[in-house]
Amino acid sequence: MAATSGGSSRKRTSAPRAELGASAPLYIDGDDVIPGEVIVTLKADAADAMTASVPIHPGGRGVSMADSLGVSGVDAVLASLGAYDITRLAPPSQGIARSAMALDGVPEPEESILGRSFRVRIDAKVAPDKAAAELDALDEVEVAEPNRWREASVIPDDPQFGAQWGLTKINAPDAWDVTKGSASVVVAVIDSGVDLDHPELAPLLVPGFDMVDLGPNPTPNPGWRFEGDFAGRDAIPEDEVGHGTHVAGTIAAVSDNAVGVAGVGWQTRIMPIKALTRVVRISDGRVSGTGSSADVAAAIRYAADNGAHVINMSLGSPSSTSVEASAVAYAVSKGVVVVAAMGNDGSSSPSFPAAYPDVIAVAAIQSNESRAAFSQTGPHIDISAPGVGILSTYLAGGLATMAGTSMASPHVAGVAALVKAVKPSLTATEIGDILRSTAKPLRDVAGDPVPNDRYGWGLVDAAAAVLKARGPIVIKPTITVKLRTPVVACVPRTITLPECGTIKTVLPLQCKKIKSIHIACPVTTTVTKVPTTVTGPGPGPQPGGADPFGVEQGDYEAGFAAGYAAAIEELQSGGGDAYGEGLFDE
Repeated sequence: MAATSGGSSRKRTSAPRAELGASAPLYIDGDDVIPGEVIVTLKADAADAMTASVPIHPGGRGVSMADSLGVSGVDAVLASLGAYDITRLAPPSQGIARSAMALDGVPEPEESILGRSFRVRIDAKVAPDKAAAELDALDEVEVAEPNRWREASVIPDDPQFGAQWGLTKINAPDAWDVTKGSASVVVAVIDSGVDLDHPELAPLLVPGFDMVDLGPNPTPNPGWRFEGDFAGRDAIPEDEVGHGTHVAGTIAAVSDNAVGVAGVGWQTRIMPIKALTRVVRISDGRVSGTGSSADVAAAIRYAADNGAHVINMSLGSPSSTSVEASAVAYAVSKGVVVVAAMGNDGSSSPSFPAAYPDVIAVAAIQSNESRAAFSQTGPHIDISAPGVGILSTYLAGGLATMAGTSMASPHVAGVAALVKAVKPSLTATEIGDILRSTAKPLRDVAGDPVPNDRYGWGLVDAAAAVLKARGPIVIKPTITVKLRTPVVACVPRTITLPECGTIKTVLPLQCKKIKSIHIACPVTTTVTKVPTTVTGPGPGPQPGGADPFGVEQGDYEAGFAAGYAAAIEELQSGGGDAYGEGLFDE
């Protein structure tokens, strides 16, 4: 259970649902650069030679920041840029041990560059692009780049739409006949946090973290202001936006309780990691969730190192960063499935983190299975899911309806968690392959290829995915096999069929000599006679087991090859006995 509000002096903020949205982005004209910040990654040998003590990011309140790295050539340039508040994005690597959750066939985790990457705040008068270029030219620096805004991928929606059509559309009810999820499977929701006291979510939460660290005086673009808890990190990922709470409720919610909503998983656990804070557009009070790529990268690393099996990121912006890409690769190498929203500007431009390699990028569809007009397109799209009129959990224990690829992504993350619950040994790559290969193909024009740039492989199908993950369905019906006349005697055998494969049973017979025999039943069968063994006298008392009537006594073996789900279900529903018919000598 995650920490709740007791012990926190944080004021809980609840914006009206209708105000939540990102129709006008925090960045302007595609410029998602955070003013006054750069990210510097040192080469390994330079990082090993550092003489300065740099605090680990998250720093949190009361942690003294550094103003140099202890690498002389780099420090001289940092000083010229007015550098201050330098923090390390993750602990320095000491070699990565294989974790207890490691799986056979999964490669060792790759070493993330986050341990030698630093967020550097610089003079606000210096353009971050210029500062990054100057630092990137140094021999000791592997890469330097501006820090980037990341925003919630949500748009305003009609609050009257209401019903949870998305769960039916992805065949979640049929999937629940197989699994309702597992308490041992954890989905990290990297977002604006979660309403930690929400009755539909609280029983499903595991401890998370508030990763937002924008400093005491962050500089948004003109027309916006930050509100709430954004200055430093702590262990209370309370949602002040509503976006993360909505996303979490789609992935998992306390279900079958006659109140609220259902999630894709009923028992799946949620790890809330806050990477987006509350930002308000001054002109009309519209609320959005906004954070930095550095904080998102740290959140990914935290999730991968603290037991998450799936990560959902319903956020993004147009530019990539090396630290974020490295964090994604690190998580995937540890077997974590990473799912992200495609973005909402309706263009074919990539949005990150969705466009990184190995991320399952999710587009949004409407209830008629056509692409939502806002959903971005492109060759990196993997799969589609419901993203318009999605009802889910919201602030103050409530519910709200929203739209966006933000709402589509958690449908897919929830299905990934169901697949993991069915077969825990599956790797991240295998789960992604299952989701894509079982999707319902979608296209705008007959004959369009699948996958395509608008829908990817198509609509995620929860039932098909969990059935493929599990393999042949575990139903073991029984049939009774016996022979018709002219059998003199037959001992019926009740046979329990396996989920697949072949089962053999011995059917003791007493009859005239048999030329051939076939057992008629709704599955493929073969029957062979085993070496004759005398099991007793024939009809009537005969001395020494002799049979003057020519009855050949012995055991006959029937091999029943049980088929997959359809054949087994047919047999189960048909019921009754299966009878053998044979050719007999007179």
